[in-house]
Amino acid sequence: MSSVQQLLEQAQYHQQQGAIDKSMALLGEAGKLGNMYAALDFAYYTVSSDPKLALLYLQSIPDTKHPTVRYHKSLITRFYIEGSFSRSIISELIALAQNGHAESLLVLSCWCSEDEKTYLQVVSVMAKLTPNIYRQLVNDDKLVLTTSLQTLDESSIEFAIRAREAKLRSLELEVLNEDISLVRVKNALSAFECRYLKQRFMPLLTRSMVASPADGSPMVDSIRTSEVGVILSEMADWIVRDIDTRMADISGTDTSHGEPLNLLRYKEGQEYKAHYDAFSPKQREQAEFIEEGGQRANTVLAYLNSMSSDGETQFPKINVKIKPEQGTVVSFKNIDDNNEILRASLHLGAPVADGEKWTLTKWIRINQTQYGILTHGTFIQ
Repeated sequence: MSSVQQLLEQAQYHQQQGAIDKSMALLGEAGKLGNMYAALDFAYYTVSSDPKLALLYLQSIPDTKHPTVRYHKSLITRFYIEGSFSRSIISELIALAQNGHAESLLVLSCWCSEDEKTYLQVVSVMAKLTPNIYRQLVNDDKLVLTTSLQTLDESSIEFAIRAREAKLRSLELEVLNEDISLVRVKNALSAFECRYLKQRFMPLLTRSMVASPADGSPMVDSIRTSEVGVILSEMADWIVRDIDTRMADISGTDTSHGEPLNLLRYKEGQEYKAHYDAFSPKQREQAEFIEEGGQRANTVLAYLNSMSSDGETQFPKINVKIKPEQGTVVSFKNIDDNNEILRASLHLGAPVADGEKWTLTKWIRINQTQYGILTHGTFIQ
């Protein structure tokens, strides 16, 4: 019988050889022998095609009652099986949060953030049990110093979650242009979600690139001077999946067709000059552009902070200018029914005159992408 270490070494070898199925099967065996992280890797590899099998697997491993595994079983149930917050999921998150499980506290804080009384209840527990995370996201030392540990009230938390679910179902789409299906949705993201994205993924930021017209490779260009952080599938936590799904819903697209979310920061003087997001005919002749999902059909972007008068998203061919407002999501089409570029989709990010502009961008392809499959699955519920 192989040891856990032998299984992990064999899994790494097969992964390097490109035998992913064999590698993951070995990780699954290591998980059954007690390696929790190998078990989670195997479960998330399985979940995209068979979420119920992934859940059954996690219920069978020695670490099934570990807080991290309990949290991920709830995540899989929420996103891949039920599609919403059941009462049992809420109860599990509360039990985990009350014992200091950071990810559960973050999810509850996010979903209760627009119910002030309930939100303060949750973040007071965060302040006591995970003070570093609390300071980064809430930054109110008075609660850390003066608040005793509270018992989370399940009924008030469920009420807050149901109220937010109802609000998100009733979001209003404001049509700004019909030619490119340009819509604006205000308050699609909460202030907490905007803060979370900036704090959680800021370390990923690096100089933004554009695709070389010659071979599709990334290159620095004065057309785009921002910083970008790419949120890959392995980084897509509960809150990211929620936001990713919401952005797909607003654009009327399938979650499995999305590229990884991009966190963008524009400092003073930085901009993104006029450009198209869709690939040109010459670019579409190159495998580097189209092998991962084909043409870019839609763009969705969210503003994570408000700007007073600068940093607008402008569409010069249709004379539309959109002022950044925290929590607002904008969606538009890049191509017509023949997969050709819609000329009216030409757009730019105007220079930032003062401070910083933060956005979250999602591009959607005409076909499924590896990111979309890994993060949201291909099964039919």
